[in-house]
Amino acid sequence: MSETSPVSSHGGGASSTYHRTNLQDHALPLVYAKDRSAIAMLEAVWSRKKIGLIIGISQLAFIIIFGFLVDYGWDGSPASKRTSSASHSEVSKVVVVLPGKNASSMALQTVDHPVPVTTSKFPVETYYAMFQDVHVMVFVGFGFLMTFLRKYGYSSVGFNFLLAAYVLQWSTLMRGFLRLSENDYRIKLDIVSLINSDFTAATILISFGVVLGKLSMSQYLIMVLFETVFVTINEWICYEMFFIKDVGGTVAIHLFGAFFGLALARTIHQKKWSHDDFNKLKFGSHYNDLLSLIGTLFLWMFWPSFNAALATDDGRYRAVFNTYFAITASCLSAFMTSSFLSHGKFSLDIIQNSTLAGGVVVGAVCDMYLYPWGALICGAGAGVISALGYFYLGPILDRKLGFHDTCGVNNLHAMPAFLGTLISAIVAGCATKEVYGSGYYTQFPKHAPLANTKEFLDLKALYPDLQPGLGWTPAIQAGYQMAAMGVTLALAIGGAVLTGMVLRLPIWDAVNEYNVFEDDTHWELPTKMKRDDEAQLRERIGRVSKDGDYNSDQPVVVLHTLSEKKAATGNGYYSDHKAPV
Repeated sequence: MSETSPVSSHGGGASSTYHRTNLQDHALPLVYAKDRSAIAMLEAVWSRKKIGLIIGISQLAFIIIFGFLVDYGWDGSPASKRTSSASHSEVSKVVVVLPGKNASSMALQTVDHPVPVTTSKFPVETYYAMFQDVHVMVFVGFGFLMTFLRKYGYSSVGFNFLLAAYVLQWSTLMRGFLRLSENDYRIKLDIVSLINSDFTAATILISFGVVLGKLSMSQYLIMVLFETVFVTINEWICYEMFFIKDVGGTVAIHLFGAFFGLALARTIHQKKWSHDDFNKLKFGSHYNDLLSLIGTLFLWMFWPSFNAALATDDGRYRAVFNTYFAITASCLSAFMTSSFLSHGKFSLDIIQNSTLAGGVVVGAVCDMYLYPWGALICGAGAGVISALGYFYLGPILDRKLGFHDTCGVNNLHAMPAFLGTLISAIVAGCATKEVYGSGYYTQFPKHAPLANTKEFLDLKALYPDLQPGLGWTPAIQAGYQMAAMGVTLALAIGGAVLTGMVLRLPIWDAVNEYNVFEDDTHWELPTKMKRDDEAQLRERIGRVSKDGDYNSDQPVVVLHTLSEKKAATGNGYYSDHKAPV
């Protein structure tokens, strides 16, 4: 019998009860104990190695997916291997080089592939310089801008480094998944795809700034895993369905990143975060604030490249010019407003952030005809609005509404991006062929007439490279600019709420009041040595003989001042190898 059962016998008016127990029953607790022990061991390993396991598993998954799906695109393939965008068939024949022509400069082409196969679609020499500028902004600018926290400098720069590198791989895959063609399952790489991945990383880091110091490392990794999905979906809707003009990412980068971060902060909010004492933990030092200001300068200098990286033709020049003047205007207006608000002094919080607002506000219109004076107006207005937000709106959002914003992302990104989106609708709605001239359909490709219409054929005769459009008017373009803002806000807020609910699960080890804004939770910190300890250590080193032997019998004499050290040697000179008693 495999179970234990009481058996009663009745006799002579008396009753007795005994138990029959199978010997196998004694093994059950042992098996159960072994199972519990194994589970406990796995839980211990997961608890100690959680971060490394998440990173390692993610990297392994990326390697496998890249191996099956990712390949070099047109520019990274030999001329004979380049494929037609229509048929995706390899170039089978190359025309014979004409006499007197150099094969290296000859534009090779085939009958079924009219595009010269030796021509790069996205020449690296055209894009690489600005790509590296964007790279510096992501890894140096954003990272050091967040070093204002007194005891979170390692994490600000280090986590920025890790999360951005993670997003570069993950966003490359996500963006590729959304753009796979029916005839080719491979994700094709080019220099533009790398720039777009950097832009996605910038979006994630904007959200990271809102919750900086308030999440554990495992929570940060889960956050970027989820947010990257929503970011790339939003990009696809804005650029592939709505065809908005947003070359500098005012909508898709700054607006999305800011509102995702704010909604996430509200979802995971704890009441203690809105207490005045909690914010005192953030207070930095001269050293921290100076490092943060260096991050500001890197961002400020390279922002024209950020906005112009994907602009084309004459629009790229306008993107540089407009951003250049907008960000100088935001710098001046931020200093001005800070001086007014702080009774003649400057607030470093405002200077570190509001000086950059001009780059955010013109991101969507920088390659349009904004004109230099318009760029100055936009930049100056953004600088003032951002500075006022730091002084007035930030405390209200924190204490009254529960939006604890560590880096003030609402003031640097959310409000200027909201303003910039409205400006983009106005400027796009006012666009005319007279102003843009021959570049009108390059700037607004969906304004071109529909294919095979008389208007299109007439324009095709004037502009041989013209592609069919959708026949949009400037008013329709303006409407889609505003529609993109609505979709972006909906996806950002909805995605953040979902992500926040996942992050609230106990498995991710939420931080508490003892390790919030603290580096030592995740980093090995340098040993802090007191003066007495250092002096004692130096004297102990002095006992080591030339042969490497250590005289442990000789007492330690701690010598602090130079005069004490000279007196100890007896000859006016002090040697670290002598410590007489």
